[in-house]
Formats: sequence, structure tokens, C-alpha cells
Amino acid sequence: MGAEPGKSWQIYVVPAEGGTPRMISPEDRNHGDPSWSPDGLSLAFGALPWAEPDNAGGIFILDLRTNRVSKVAGSERVSYPRWSPDGRYIWAETADGLKPTLFDFKTQKWQELNSGVIGYPSWSRDSKYIYYDAGTGDQTGLYRVRVSDHNVERIESLKDVRRAGSLGLWSGLAPDDSPLLLSDRSTEEIYAIDVDLP
Repeated sequence: MGAEPGKSWQIYVVPAEGGTPRMISPEDRNHGDPSWSPDGLSLAFGALPWAEPDNAGGIFILDLRTNRVSKVAGSERVSYPRWSPDGRYIWAETADGLKPTLFDFKTQKWQELNSGVIGYPSWSRDSKYIYYDAGTGDQTGLYRVRVSDHNVERIESLKDVRRAGSLGLWSGLAPDDSPLLLSDRSTEEIYAIDVDLP
């Protein structure tokens, strides 16, 4: 993902052995947030509502074998795709960030998740849950929503976790599904170091 000065954000593919980046966005609009398919043969990406509020958006999929770009049916006004590890689903959210949704490749349908605002969504390895960061005050925490029935569960409170920092908030999952949190205190603490030089 990148942008030349004064131009739209675009998705590029660069050969693993090096070479010239190839732009794959289907039009001269702002696109980003790419997500690889589990088999590595396709790439999903979406419009960037923050860069272009009037963009109707959509989720696009590039088939790297054919170089064909197709739009996911019914994906207007959603963006920020996250492909599930089993390849069956794509998670996305509406431009306003208020309605998380799932596209099921098996049924070819979208379904809304009743989980409210989701921050930093991450799929579990078995594709059964989406972990996310949400809430304010006493409700702040790490949550997960079960794909099968949309049940929401808070797995950890973050009420007393100090997360402020110049890089902002971030959360994710390690390869074993252990939660990861960004803690940046470099601008808030001062240390003195004694050094013995020869």
C-alpha cells in the first residue's frame, strides 16, 4: 500500500525476488488495508473511507493467478477486510466503524455482528472467533465474538492496564492466540544509566 505525492492510496504487489511494484487497485480511488487469503493466491482489499468519504467503497479480491480483480457482492459501504484462516469468511466494517459484518463465501451472504464498535480485529487460528479491543471506562477490555452464534464475551478487562503512548493503541493475537497489547512509555519515563568507559 502506498501513495505518490498528491495521488490516491493504492495497493501494489512486489515480486518476492524483487522488481517493479505493480499497482492492482481497480480504479484511481483510495484503497488499502490488504489481507491475504490463507492459500496466498488472492488478496482482499477495500476502500479507505477516511481518505475519501464520498467513496461508495467495497471489498475487492485480486486473484494472483489470473490478475483478475473482482468486487465482493454486497460490499458497498464496507471496508477494512480481514480474511479468516480457514478462508471461509471475510470480516469487514462499515465506513462509520459502527457495524462489523461477515461475508460467508459458502452462502455468499453478509451478516451483521451484534458486537458494537470493534478495534483491531484478529481471527483466532481455528476461525471460530474474532478477538477485538473495545469499550470505555469499566467496560474497556479484550473481547471475542463467536462466529457461529455471534455471542460476545469479554476475556480480559483492560481497565487498569496502562496503554497510553505516542504510537496510540493496538492489540492483536500471537500465533497461539495469546493476546498482544502495545505498551509505549518511551515519552513518559526517564532513566539514568551509569556507564564505565575505559
